[in-house]
Amino acid sequence: MNQTAPNDTPPLPPPGKLLASAEIISLADHAAKRAAKLGTVIDGLEAGIASRGEDAAKSAAAAGFPTEDQASAARKVAAKARGEVAANSEDTRWGYIKEVNATADSVALTATLFASPQAVLARAGLGTLERTNYQAQLSGAGNTELRNMAAFAVATGNKPLGAAIVAVVDRMPRRDRPLSTAELAEQLVGDETRAVQDAVTKIKLAAQSALNINREFQAGRRDPLARVKLALNKQENA
Repeated sequence: MNQTAPNDTPPLPPPGKLLASAEIISLADHAAKRAAKLGTVIDGLEAGIASRGEDAAKSAAAAGFPTEDQASAARKVAAKARGEVAANSEDTRWGYIKEVNATADSVALTATLFASPQAVLARAGLGTLERTNYQAQLSGAGNTELRNMAAFAVATGNKPLGAAIVAVVDRMPRRDRPLSTAELAEQLVGDETRAVQDAVTKIKLAAQSALNINREFQAGRRDPLARVKLALNKQENA
């Protein structure tokens, strides 16, 4: 019987486009604001539901019903109101959620390509004559020259030079490498990488927050576990 060999080929990155750092940071702010706006909308809906329940309780009290009957009337009216308000507001609420989710989907490729400073630096100057020339000049360089050029790249913020150094060093046996390419990448693009990673996380948290508050509204009660998980994720990101 023929057996299919396991496929060890790494998956391709998700589809989409690579976003600039400033663009993805702007998207993170937008996603957070839209999730917050959904929270404001739901707060208003909750207030309307509560008001209808309170009115029912007042009517029962005015009719001389005992306290427990007043509370029961409030619960029944509020439950009915929640169903009506949820149905009437569904398109509006899901409009915000879809918008935030679309933002999260749009940054999937960028998140992959900003997985590490090394991945970011590897793209610097790719396909340019500048990087090609640097790489050709450094291909026969000794360890001391490579270290000196790495220091120069950091001092001048020259990312294409840094990328060329990484390309040359990574071809060398690990024990013979004169410098850590991870440290070089960290010094050249570490801050940029972390800024993008933080923005991606902020977008994901906004999407999860929007889903959580909408689920709580539909259920009519808080979800302590979901709240704790979201709070821990936010704390970890902070």
